[in-house]
Amino acid sequence: MIASAVTVALALAALSFLSLLLPEAVRLVALLVLLVFFGVADFLNRTPHVWRQVPQRFAGQLGPRQLGLVWAYDLGLYVTTQKTTSLIWIGLAGVVLTQPPAAVAVAVFVTNALFGIGVALLTLHRRGLVLTHPRFFDRINGNLIRPARFTSGLVAVGLALYLAMGWQ
Repeated sequence: MIASAVTVALALAALSFLSLLLPEAVRLVALLVLLVFFGVADFLNRTPHVWRQVPQRFAGQLGPRQLGLVWAYDLGLYVTTQKTTSLIWIGLAGVVLTQPPAAVAVAVFVTNALFGIGVALLTLHRRGLVLTHPRFFDRINGNLIRPARFTSGLVAVGLALYLAMGWQ
């Protein structure tokens, strides 16, 4: 996941650098638009994400080490995995539009590390490996996705309103 963190950090740090060339008011409006967009998307149960995973054919073509590396790289890219809510997009947009490139890189590495640790711990503890696993109830299931997205939408729109009211 370190390689993917470097890839994402470089891309987002470059965006952050470019955004710093814009006036602060323009960056704030862009953030407000993104917050409302992601909030509405979550309210409508349409969280933006790519409907794809690591190709299944890799399981037969690659050995366990290579498959693990491909999977870890893919997970760390953020954009290539399915999302339950828009919170990751909200966080990344916020840091890119409000912070210097170094802070963006730190944010990417911290979120990648936390995500990687979470995946490793869940894998080691064998939580929810298959749908029929006795611990499946521990996973986020369809009954919790709508409330999670609704809450994410409230957070996004609420943050947009808070920022808009505080803007002079």
